[in-house]
Amino acid sequence: MTTLTLSKAINEGLRKALEDDPKVVVMGEDVGKVGGVFRVTDGLQKDFGESRVVDTPLAESGIVGTAVGLALRGYRPVCEIQFDGFVFPGFDQIVNQVAKLHNRSAGLVRMPITIRIPSGGGCAASPPG
Repeated sequence: MTTLTLSKAINEGLRKALEDDPKVVVMGEDVGKVGGVFRVTDGLQKDFGESRVVDTPLAESGIVGTAVGLALRGYRPVCEIQFDGFVFPGFDQIVNQVAKLHNRSAGLVRMPITIRIPSGGGCAASPPG
C-alpha cells in the first residue's frame, strides 16, 4: 500500500478528476503557478493549462460567485480558499446560492461545486475585523 501525505493525496485526486472530466475546473488564489496552499495543486496548471487551473484575483466572493456561474453552465468547479479565516467574504454565495439553488429549483438546478478550505497545518489566518 502506498503512503501519501494528505496534500499529495488531494493533488492526485484533483489530477484524476481533471483527467476524467473536461468540465472540471480548479480555481483559486495561487493554485496555478505557485501550486496552491501546501502545494496541493502543484503541477496541475502545467499539465492541464491555465483555462482548467485558474489563478484568480484575491476575491473570495468572486471565486465562489464564479463557481456558481460555472456550475449553472454544466462545469464542476473546485475552488480553493487559501485559509479558513479568508472565507467570510464568500460566505454569502456559499449559503444563499450554492446551498439553496438546488432546493429552490425543486432539484432542477445542480451545484456540483467543491470548496476546499485548508485549516490548521501550522498556519493561521486571522478573521477579518
